[in-house]
Amino acid sequence: MPDVDGMIVGSPVKFMGVQVGHINKINIVNNTVYVKFVITEKDVTIPQGAIATVEFNGLGGSKSLEITQPTQETLDSKQFIVINQPKRLNASISLLNEMFDKLGAIGTRSAYFMNQFENETQNKKPINPAIIANEIDKVNNVLDRMEKNNKDFKNRIKEWKR
Repeated sequence: MPDVDGMIVGSPVKFMGVQVGHINKINIVNNTVYVKFVITEKDVTIPQGAIATVEFNGLGGSKSLEITQPTQETLDSKQFIVINQPKRLNASISLLNEMFDKLGAIGTRSAYFMNQFENETQNKKPINPAIIANEIDKVNNVLDRMEKNNKDFKNRIKEWKR
């Protein structure tokens, strides 16, 4: 493996989410970390082309070696176990940031739609270009604030990384 991300001797080995063994030995040779594990469950066979990665395990931050079924791509690789890079916290934060951006855009569009619907049904005001321009200005202001909050959030993430 190129990186074991905090996994230690004794860390659990899971096959498709079920603990089947533990890490027995970890050796660093040049730029590679070799991990020896023991399967303690009878009748468990790791198939060729299985995918292994380091996974977050439990509330204390411990790590486990997670092994999953092979895919057609990993079967074609001819490796016994294919290694995936561990998932990092900063990658998760970036993904969350992207999700919040998309949710914010959905919320803004929904608010605009509901505002228009409310104007039409409750107030019975006719919609004219001035009202539409005013609503677009409101949406733009919300988007500007969201963009500013997004930039502030990304800057805080960069500071945390340092």
